[in-house]
Amino acid sequence: MIYVTVGNHDQPFDRLLTAMDRLAAELDEEVVMQTGVSQCRPVHAKGEPFFPYDKAEEMIRAATAVVAHAGIGTVIACRAHGTPLVICPRRAANGEHFNDHQLEIARELIKNPRPGIAVALEESAIGKELAALRRAGKASAGDADTAKGLKDFLRGYINAS
Repeated sequence: MIYVTVGNHDQPFDRLLTAMDRLAAELDEEVVMQTGVSQCRPVHAKGEPFFPYDKAEEMIRAATAVVAHAGIGTVIACRAHGTPLVICPRRAANGEHFNDHQLEIARELIKNPRPGIAVALEESAIGKELAALRRAGKASAGDADTAKGLKDFLRGYINAS
């Protein structure tokens, strides 16, 4: 199962969901989407607006891959479970967020890659990045050094803002 999440933000992210629904028609694996407040109603994937936290965590653990916004909670959960992750950042210019901090996180992950995490700056790149991660399989769960590096990055980002 491929799990797609757009997080709990109060702005839609139809661009990601529409791209993943199109891909779901071509994939040989079930795609389950957490759609949030988006207007996209998946045709080829299953979708629910929100899942309880425990259910979402279980889906991240069980998924062969996760495709998501660049939300740090999702990044950390995927690293903790070793679940491959493709992030596609929300964009303020598209009305998907109030600023471009997710784009900054994505660019930082391009400069300083983490095991099992791929970045698709545009939704058109999701399929290519997802295919590469699926071929590689599950990553090892995040170790203390990786978690510390991510925490240090977040601490620096927050302190710089």
